[in-house]
Amino acid sequence: MSNKTETNITLERIKELKGNDSQEVFAQKIHTTQSNISKMLKGMTPPSAATLTELAKTYHVSVDWLLGLSDEKETGPKVQSHKLTAETVTYADAMAVLEVLYQKGSVNIGYYNNGYDSEPDPSTIYVKDKVLSYFLDNRFRYSGGSQNIYDIWLKQAIEVYDKYLLLQWTDSVNTIYEQNVPNPLSDEAIASLVDDIANDRLEVVQTQSDGFMDIPDDLPFS
Repeated sequence: MSNKTETNITLERIKELKGNDSQEVFAQKIHTTQSNISKMLKGMTPPSAATLTELAKTYHVSVDWLLGLSDEKETGPKVQSHKLTAETVTYADAMAVLEVLYQKGSVNIGYYNNGYDSEPDPSTIYVKDKVLSYFLDNRFRYSGGSQNIYDIWLKQAIEVYDKYLLLQWTDSVNTIYEQNVPNPLSDEAIASLVDDIANDRLEVVQTQSDGFMDIPDDLPFS
């Protein structure tokens, strides 16, 4: 395979990852500048090793796939998402799901809240991702009624969230979510918030509350 052919394949695969994102958004996701993206997409400059590494990390693809050296695109545990069924799911599938959720910060494994002297329980899972928490709340609510209504709700919920990638649930993402949580809550409104967070349309709003109590100046003992 010639270097020119490899370069063309790399460029096409980078464009595939970019999708419909603007150059600015794409640049933010892989921690580079819009100018570098523009030159790269025009074929003026090849992607640097650092850029290839960021692409691989952000989009969970292999560098070999980006370079056209392999047709194996994805890296890490392969999860079939909602295509899993109770009849076909394997322990490997379940383990892969748990590992991905842990890596994305969606859950905390070994979480415990029975006091500071308690030993962590590795089998305990605490859901940190507020989107997943909302899903679980609704699941609990709908599962207590008609099976038909539950099936309709589950199908609709999965369809709403199907096109949104799981967020990396960091402290800042959690804060942004809590500062912008929709009212009233709905799957559509939360999905829209997920989209805004994923595309960096929102940021943490700093408040005056920084952990210290404001003491008035006119107290008798001041």
